[in-house]
Order: sequence, then C-alpha cells, then structure tokens
Amino acid sequence: IWQTIGGGAVEFDVMARARKMLGDPAPDMWQRQHFTVILGPDMGQCCGGQMSLLLEKFTAKEAVDLAVLKTATDAGAGLSHPLSAGMALQVYTPALRSEAALFHLPALPRQTPLFIYGAGHVARALVPRLGGLGFEIFLVDIDQSRFPDRLDGAAQMLLAKSPETIALHAPEAAVHLVMTHSHALDEAICLQLLTRGDFAFLGLIGSKTKRARFVSRLGAAGIGPAMLDLLTCPIGIDEINGKSPAHVALSIAAQLAIWQELRDAEA
Repeated sequence: IWQTIGGGAVEFDVMARARKMLGDPAPDMWQRQHFTVILGPDMGQCCGGQMSLLLEKFTAKEAVDLAVLKTATDAGAGLSHPLSAGMALQVYTPALRSEAALFHLPALPRQTPLFIYGAGHVARALVPRLGGLGFEIFLVDIDQSRFPDRLDGAAQMLLAKSPETIALHAPEAAVHLVMTHSHALDEAICLQLLTRGDFAFLGLIGSKTKRARFVSRLGAAGIGPAMLDLLTCPIGIDEINGKSPAHVALSIAAQLAIWQELRDAEA
C-alpha cells in the first residue's frame, strides 16, 4: 500500500477490491474496474459527495508497453488511462482532453532536492516531518559522528569537509536549510548560495539579530540587497514558538509546506 485516497471506509473498501483483483486470473491485458461510490448511502458516512475510482492491474504482459510509456513519463509526459478494460494506456496529448472515456493523469512532479546543512538535533527531528512532502533530502555535515545511526525518514547522509562545496554543486531550484554548529560555516554556505542565486528557497536557522549580522557581512562580501531579501531568517512559522528541536522542526516543516502550496498555485 502506497499513499492514500483519503482513508476511512472508502479506502478500506477499495483496498479489498484491489486485493481481490490481484488474486483473480489474468487472461487478458489491461484489466480495469471503474466504479463510483456515493459517500453517504454507500459508505454510511456523514460527509456527502461521490468519488469516481479506477483500479488497474498490471502484469508481465504489459511490461513492454509500460517500459515505452515510462520513457515518455520520464521526459515529463502525462498519461491517459482508458476507463474500459482491454485498452492500452496512452501518452497524453491535448487532442485527448475531451475524451470522456479516458482519465488523464498529469505528469507527476519531480521531487525537489532539499539540502540540510548540519546534522544536529533540529535536523534529525526535521527529516521525519518532511516525509510525504515531495522532497529528496540530503543531510550534510563535516563530522561522521553527528549522523544518527538510524534516521526515521528518507534522507541521504553526505559527509563533506567543505559543505560550501556541496552548496556550489547542488542542482538549480533546490531548497537549502542552513543549521550547522558554526556561524562561520553557516555564513560560508549562505555566501556560496547567494552568489549563485539559483536556489528555490534558502533558510537560515537563527534569530533576527543573527540575520542582521549576516546581512551586514554578506553585503560587505558583495551580495546585493535584492538577493539578501531572499534569505529567510529566522525560519519557521510565527504560530509555533516552542524552542525544543521537535517544535522548531515542526515549525520549519509547516513553513515549507506553505511555501510549496504557494509555489504550486503560482505555477
């Protein structure tokens, strides 16, 4: 089971249908079930409305076709799913948009690279809270001993003598959160990223006083006012004021979730 369609009775029913479908013999290719659920009468739920659901079963018989489609989706294409069984998936084109017998699934967004500099208490608390938000997480530190033996959440741990080198070679449009043990190291990383200027989000852990000092020092190093305005410090949302690693991590995760929604709305 991966992800969710909302939980509750509907999801439980769909899981049962899917398991039954998986256990049925597969004489034909492109097996499908398309059905509609009325939430109140059908599910005994208080909420109203209805859901249209499509179950598809893929076996080795579809493997060659799916490999071709994967090449297209890797290049950013969407897919059109016929609602009837026996019909192959198609690469989405605008000409198919009005076809009522097709379900159009847009290209899935790629994960946004997120670099966390400093594997301290906040970083270790933050990684699990970023699960499911669509980030490819890299945890960077100069000391192997700071990395936890076990980290709840998907993150790659990068040991780097010079984390600013990681910042230099990070992909464009990445998210960067700077929270090392050293203000000098924080400054070096921020300087590298602000000099590049092609990040999606740059957050620095610290107070308003720390921000003021960094703005002054980075400005003296040649970073212009417009670029300095893109440095988010302090990080986190105002509604969470706790100072424990758990509170700070939750605050940062909430800020990134809000930032994502605003970014996606603008797109």
